[in-house]
Amino acid sequence: MIENKIQSAIKPILSIYSKIELELIEKIAKHFNLNEEFINSDYWYFEKLKELGGLNNETLKLLEEYTGKTKQELLKAMQDIGVNSIPVDQLNIATQKNALLNPEAIINSINIQNIIQYSYDEIKKSFLNLNKTIQEQVRKTYTDIITETYIKTNAGVCSYQEAILESLDKLGDKGISILTYQDKNGSIRNYDVVGTVRRDLLVATRGLAGKVNEEVIKESGNHIVRVTNHFGARTGDGGEDYTNHAWWQELQFFCWNYDGKATEEEKKLPDFMKHCNYGDVRGIVGINCKHLFTVWYGSTKKEDLEFTYDENKEQYEKTQQQRYLENGVRKWKRKQVIANKVEDEEGYKKSSIKAKEWQDRLNKFTGENELKRDYTREHIKNYKNIKIETNDENILDNIKAIKNKIVLKDITNQKNNLINNAFINQTFKNIALKTNVKSIKKGGNKSYHNAGNIVLSNKYKNRTIVHEMAHNIDYSNKWLSSNKNFIQAIKIDKDFIIKNKSIYVNLIKNNRQYRELSDIIGGITNNEIVGRYRHTKKYWKQPNKLEREIFAQFFTVSSNDDFNQLLIFQQYLPSIFREFDNIIRRL
Repeated sequence: MIENKIQSAIKPILSIYSKIELELIEKIAKHFNLNEEFINSDYWYFEKLKELGGLNNETLKLLEEYTGKTKQELLKAMQDIGVNSIPVDQLNIATQKNALLNPEAIINSINIQNIIQYSYDEIKKSFLNLNKTIQEQVRKTYTDIITETYIKTNAGVCSYQEAILESLDKLGDKGISILTYQDKNGSIRNYDVVGTVRRDLLVATRGLAGKVNEEVIKESGNHIVRVTNHFGARTGDGGEDYTNHAWWQELQFFCWNYDGKATEEEKKLPDFMKHCNYGDVRGIVGINCKHLFTVWYGSTKKEDLEFTYDENKEQYEKTQQQRYLENGVRKWKRKQVIANKVEDEEGYKKSSIKAKEWQDRLNKFTGENELKRDYTREHIKNYKNIKIETNDENILDNIKAIKNKIVLKDITNQKNNLINNAFINQTFKNIALKTNVKSIKKGGNKSYHNAGNIVLSNKYKNRTIVHEMAHNIDYSNKWLSSNKNFIQAIKIDKDFIIKNKSIYVNLIKNNRQYRELSDIIGGITNNEIVGRYRHTKKYWKQPNKLEREIFAQFFTVSSNDDFNQLLIFQQYLPSIFREFDNIIRRL
């Protein structure tokens, strides 16, 4: 079941942030000594304010320490879910019915890879914002403690020690609060660090699974979807509407008439958007929804579920009770950490006993009701012993840039001048001028394009500008190189090259005139046929690299009015040449 894979994929990230949250609580607590002499409240208050800068630095250092590992695990999770969410069994059936569909090709398609990349980019941004929020809330939590203590001691309400313990007790109850809101029943709900991370991860991974299957459904031209079902689905208000997931999961098969081309037979099935409301936070694949949908080829006869609606409702209530007990365990573990840090022996003894009591209650409840224990919801035992690796160097180019302290100069405002000086052909120049660029920066030893951002090395040439602008044009137009016809053209020329290998080997071998052709043919043949100019096999194995580099090479040669190279491309890569021309005409 894909939901199990999602839960497994996000566990490493939850473990990281569980460790982060407990360490941050410990860092806050260490600033308060129950045995210190408290004489002047004003002096104490301002001295504690001075310590805020140190706490801010400690928080930032801790978050930065885990940044690399977090990104690594996020990327791995999104890639795993992106691929595993596709129903291969259904694709195999589809292949038999439609010769144009290929399970492996769909799974590895550029569109699917782009969806995965986009989802990763978005969740990465979300976590950067989350880290900023954590810093702000640590600062707020600390200042709230010293302010409350100052007010209470000045008013004579209680002693310094009592005021500190009361404030720290609140920290133990809630943790570092990231989000607080009131639900429809009037209850106040608090999301601490781990709770917020879990929510964001589930929304992102389940949303990715939905987008991937949406693409598969549309690519296959199908209109029938099957919705998954699970025991303990939420019941909403109990009515027959999209908030009552337990109700519509029993319908199982739906018609999704996204293009208005569904047959009359397909339309007889329940309406997918009406019943499940895909895209709404309260609908399928919304917040806290475990349901997913997949393409369906087969019988749409309703299958009997293994449980009744009432049994499902009862199970849902049991899972809510489990969440309550898990929160209790986490609360007392937080208090245990705090008491240990401020050397509150009585508090430490009490919190240790309470943590054990709640763990026993939870263990008994899950055992009696056949529920699976989820330790990521409880805070990890011996959290300081968790090994966090941060030596990954292949995650992102910008991490390397930071490590090497490369200072990049922003030259975005020079875009038009750069293009006018570098481009010769007016048609291609106009395309480049009208295409938006997020940023252009100069510095370092490497030129590259990344999601609308261009970096030019200190030794860049006009040809470099044209090449990177070509990548940006490709990207800004939703990856022109991922066009089906363009990919098919590459395949046609590849087949011809392989069949006539000796011709191409002799053609490009040690011949400077065929430098661009040498690189492209090397990529097409995985370096079976190469001349003096080539990239490594590892380079060509990167997702969509071949299509994007071929597009950029053709664009560069065309932009420079390099007629000799254009004739070579036309003669030896005729299918790609023709399709590239069609793409430019459409632009």
